[in-house]
Amino acid sequence: MKNYNNTNAFSYEDAKPEWNPKQTVEALQNISKNIRGYSLKMKETMKALRDSGAIPEFAEAIREGSFAVRDTVNDINETTKELKRKGIFVDTANAIESTYKSAEESIETVKEITIDSGIASPHASKALHDGFDVVKKESNLVTGIVMKGIKHKVVA
Repeated sequence: MKNYNNTNAFSYEDAKPEWNPKQTVEALQNISKNIRGYSLKMKETMKALRDSGAIPEFAEAIREGSFAVRDTVNDINETTKELKRKGIFVDTANAIESTYKSAEESIETVKEITIDSGIASPHASKALHDGFDVVKKESNLVTGIVMKGIKHKVVA
C-alpha cells in the first residue's frame, strides 16, 4: 500500500519493472547494440572530420578570430588612454559645465529684467515673460543638442 504522506516524489513501488528476466536480457542486448552502433558512427564521423581538414580549419578560424578581438581591444585601450592623456574628456565636461552655468546666469538675468520691467511697466511684463519663455526653451534645446552630439562622439 502506498504511503501518500511521503514527501519523496519517487517511490520504489513506482520503479518496479514489470519485465520478466528474458525481456531484461533483450533490453540489455539492445542497449549494447546501440552503444556499439553509436561508437562506430562516432569513429566514422571523427575520421571524416580529420580527413576533410575541417578540424584544423575550424581551429585556425578560432585562432584568427581571437587575434582580431585581442587587437581590437588593444586599439580601444590605446585610444582611450590617449584621449585621457590629452584631457579630451575633462575638457569636454568642463566646456559643458561652463556652458550650462552661463545659460543659467543668462536665464537669471532675463528673470531679473522681467521682474524689473513688470514693476516699471505692467504691459511690457507679459511680452518679457513670453520672451523669457522663448529664451528658456531655446537654451534647453541647445543644451540637449550639445549633449546628444557629445554622447554620439564619445560612443563613436
